Amino acid sequence: MIEIDERFKRGLELFDQGEFFECHEVIEDLWLKTDSGNPYRDLYKGVIQAAAALHQHRRGITSGAEGLYKTSVGYLNKYRPRALGLDVNAFIEKLKAGMNRS
Repeated sequence: MIEIDERFKRGLELFDQGEFFECHEVIEDLWLKTDSGNPYRDLYKGVIQAAAALHQHRRGITSGAEGLYKTSVGYLNKYRPRALGLDVNAFIEKLKAGMNRS
């Protein structure tokens, strides 16, 4: 059984609470300390970029948000339907919904 890092769990909680900047910071710390050979490193990067996309979108920086959104989904697609307890399909849908809000 794969152990899920507490920073990943905490970052996802922050994401669900709309605390995108904080989510980015928590999971980025995990990502930076994760070995490049770890199969979940890109999952972390996808969530980091999703949080950054929604943070930028909220701030009205739509071009930056769109670019981050696209790269995030690119990373996350590799982990569909689930990885490390995350329903990746639902996460991507939440991300899309957040990007469509004004």
